[in-house]
Amino acid sequence: MNDETGVIHEAAEDLFLLLNKGYPRSSAITWVGNRYNLPREGRELLRRGIFSQTAALRRRAKKVRGAAWRSRLLVVDGHNVHITVESALLRRPLVVGNDGALRDIAALSARFRPGPTTQRVVDLVCGTLERFLSAQVRFYFDAPMSRSGELAGMYERCLKELGVPGWARAVAVPEQHFPARGCVIASSDRAVVDGCESWLDLARWVIDYHRLAHPAFDFSYLIHARPAPFLPRP
Repeated sequence: MNDETGVIHEAAEDLFLLLNKGYPRSSAITWVGNRYNLPREGRELLRRGIFSQTAALRRRAKKVRGAAWRSRLLVVDGHNVHITVESALLRRPLVVGNDGALRDIAALSARFRPGPTTQRVVDLVCGTLERFLSAQVRFYFDAPMSRSGELAGMYERCLKELGVPGWARAVAVPEQHFPARGCVIASSDRAVVDGCESWLDLARWVIDYHRLAHPAFDFSYLIHARPAPFLPRP
């Protein structure tokens, strides 16, 4: 482990401790970032990768594993999955959070535009669904984002070409279209994961299946076997 990696993991452990003691998340990240003199990228690793014991275990409990998701309706948080896979394809840094979710740290959501690698990512995602999914899939993309209708159209065409049952749409607020029950939500967005019944880390499935990349940091180990005695009650 090099010095920079060691510092990040020390900072992650400190942040985990503070969150478990009930410190406000934003203030705790700022304090730890300043203490270890972390650059923006290091702070984003912590922001997207470290959560309290309570939050992490709650999300892990809802994560589907194995083949359980393959015969259920799959609802995909389109931009979230697409951007994460594209980040892997372009070798951008990724992080596995202690809540079990793979995330990119590029913070591209507001600035994302389809580009030279977009069709390749569409093919990878839809190809994975063709290989594994036996039920219907619905993609929802964030309409206010630039060229979201174009991106949704690319997915819809690819699904049809591969014979995968489902469709893709660009809508104003995708989260409002996610069913509360009776489906699996494919996303690593914290608010989406917290609000759903069960979730799938589809981007991780695609990345692992096609061997695109390995996360730069893995904080999945940062969890206690049992809740620590100082944890606040949910």
